[in-house]
Amino acid sequence: MTDTTYPADAGAATHLLTVRGATVPSSLDETRDIHNSTAGAPQSAAGARALGDLSHNVYAPIGKDLDGQLLFIDLWNSVSGLNMFFSNPQVQAAAGQLFSNRDGIVWSRLEGFGAFQLSLPSGRSIGAVGLIQVPVTSVEQAAEAFSAYAATTINTARSYGIVSHSTWLRVPNPGEAPTKELIGVDFWMDADRMNEYYDLSLGFEHFGPVFAGPPDTSVWRAAPGEWVEW
Repeated sequence: MTDTTYPADAGAATHLLTVRGATVPSSLDETRDIHNSTAGAPQSAAGARALGDLSHNVYAPIGKDLDGQLLFIDLWNSVSGLNMFFSNPQVQAAAGQLFSNRDGIVWSRLEGFGAFQLSLPSGRSIGAVGLIQVPVTSVEQAAEAFSAYAATTINTARSYGIVSHSTWLRVPNPGEAPTKELIGVDFWMDADRMNEYYDLSLGFEHFGPVFAGPPDTSVWRAAPGEWVEW
């Protein structure tokens, strides 16, 4: 039993929040300590969850080109709660201790893009995530391209350890015009096997006609050490 009252718009539909940026601390260990004492502190975590933050996971970069960056991936089921949480001056101050600069983006789930969620084998867990962020010429045509990509690659990707694949549309900030920017999110069991799969460059031919610019791709591993997550 719980007496927590959640926001009125909290429901079964979820929104993705990605927060990516350069960290203030120079080491991952120091960054973890600050994270666990701010965003991961019991009161802060409870406040976020009461406002609709269903999950919070932390990822460290793979490769030298992203050294010094950190990625948070959250799922929220209340946009009003998300906005309320991040407008709190204490939350903003805590983020300033972690990040020297950051890009926080809210995304809405897209249907008809070939999304899938597969079971984890016993004893396995999410070990890595691959992201592709890109503007498209048409969301409707992109649905066909992403669905064709998933259909072409799902069996091979699973043999390399993929767990899930989903696509999301960027939610504009208040006062901004709607966008056609998408993010594809792949969760994997193992970072090395993920990279081996991406090196195969399978199915990319489906995307050329719908990408409106060069994609921003990045690969991340579950952050090592004891991070406060939920």
